[in-house]
Amino acid sequence: MAIKADAQKRALRGTKKVTQAFFAALDDIADGQQAAVGAAALAAIRDELKGRRAKIKEAAAAAKAKAKAKAPAARGAGKEAATKPASASAGNRAVRKTPAKKAVARKPRQPKQADQAVSPPAETATE
Repeated sequence: MAIKADAQKRALRGTKKVTQAFFAALDDIADGQQAAVGAAALAAIRDELKGRRAKIKEAAAAAKAKAKAKAPAARGAGKEAATKPASASAGNRAVRKTPAKKAVARKPRQPKQADQAVSPPAETATE
């Protein structure tokens, strides 16, 4: 009996409700057919769960492939977008073009007072 109690403690949340619903539905079946109906129901449940897992895996693989296909397009978008017309690259969405930044010649930085090397006065160096 200790093994049965341990198994019930480790069961996932909701397991008890599903088990009770299964047996409640099985009680409506005639006694001679309960074993066959129960086995068929378990097989159907197992197949349904496999189908759901397969569908989830397919959806995840499709999303991963879609993300992978989008990533290279986003990296090389700068050169390709410049050669394509705006309507072709954006589809039906409106595209806002930003003006190109102008190259600005910068003035050389003037050293600050603290940046300049401090040299001793000429009088103290000769003494």
